[in-house]
Amino acid sequence: MRKTLLASMLVILPVGLHAAEPERAGTLPGPVSYEVRSWGRVILHWQVNPDGTGEIWKLAEQKDKGQLRKFRLRLAGHGMNAFVTNIEGVRAANEKGIRCDKEIFDLPYGSVTWDYPDAKQTYSFDAGCRSEEADEAAEILGAASTIIETMAKVDSDPYVVEPV
Repeated sequence: MRKTLLASMLVILPVGLHAAEPERAGTLPGPVSYEVRSWGRVILHWQVNPDGTGEIWKLAEQKDKGQLRKFRLRLAGHGMNAFVTNIEGVRAANEKGIRCDKEIFDLPYGSVTWDYPDAKQTYSFDAGCRSEEADEAAEILGAASTIIETMAKVDSDPYVVEPV
């Protein structure tokens, strides 16, 4: 319940970026994918398709060895509405430009890609690149990830396990 409450509270974050609401809540024009890496290794990856299906990859690490575990997911209802609100907030801010200054090195980095029919858009981020706008975008992307991990129906068993 705590995770659901946290995810519900995080839905309000896009207001800080003055983002427009999506045209139809709960729908995406195309797939949205997100990936976080550290030292070249995927830590987290997810993709949500317009129908709410998708996948999430998680790194299960044991010292210098690890496994990338890939699961299928389904996001619907309030979870999908909250996800679309958050992810569209970052997309709208990215269209205007999210500036930042590199302040901290050796932190995770990644990207989110909106593969929409009219225009593919990518926002590349680095946790060490700081500004008010970049920090807000990071919070909202974190909220979107929390929604996926707490509100999506994720298969209990991975469909693929890859050594990394």
